[in-house]
Amino acid sequence: MTIRACFLGFAALALTSLPASAADKSSPDWPCVQKKVESLSPGSIWDGPPIDSIKDASSDATIKDLVLLLTSRRVPIEKAAEAIKKYAAGLEAAKKDEALTYLFAAVFETINGQRKTVVGGLEKYLRSQRERSSQVEQMGLDLEKLRETSGTDDESEAKVMKAQKDFDWASLIYQERQQNITVACDIPVLMDTRLGEIGRAIRATMSK
Repeated sequence: MTIRACFLGFAALALTSLPASAADKSSPDWPCVQKKVESLSPGSIWDGPPIDSIKDASSDATIKDLVLLLTSRRVPIEKAAEAIKKYAAGLEAAKKDEALTYLFAAVFETINGQRKTVVGGLEKYLRSQRERSSQVEQMGLDLEKLRETSGTDDESEAKVMKAQKDFDWASLIYQERQQNITVACDIPVLMDTRLGEIGRAIRATMSK
C-alpha cells in the first residue's frame, strides 16, 4: 500500500470520528455533538428576580473571592453551597434576596464570559485541525514522491527516513488532537451544569 493510501485511510477514519454537527451549515466550525450556544440566557437557568439590568456584577470587590470560589469547577458543589449559606447568613434580612440576586448575576456573568471563550476556542481548534490535516496529507504525498524518485545511496535513504519520521510524528499529533475534541466539547456542558447548581443553591437560601 502506498504512503498516500495509508494516509487517506487514516484521514478518513479520523474525520469520521468528528460529530455530524461539525458539518452543520449554520455552524460549520462547531465540532461538538451538542448544539452551539454561544451565550446563555439567565431565564433558562434562573427563576429568581431578573438580572438583566445588573451590569459588571463580577467586578464587585466585596464578592470577588466568593465568585471565584463558586465558579471554579475544582471546588465541589457541596463546598460551594456551604459558602453560599455562610454568605447569606451574614446578610441583613431586608437586603438578603437583593444581595443574593446580585451574587447570582456575578456568577452568571463570569461563567457566561468564560463559556464564550471556550466556544470560540473550540471552533478555532477545529479550524486548526483542518489545516493540520491538509499539511499531513501533503507530507504524505511528498514522502511518496521522494520514495519513488530517491536513489539507493546512504544520503538518499537518510532523507527518506527523515521524511518518514516527520510524517509519522505529524500524523500522531493530528490523531492525538483529534481525540481531544470530544473531551473539550464536554467543557461547555460542565460549565452549564455548574451554573445551574450554583443558581439552585443560591435560590435555596432566598426567602422568596
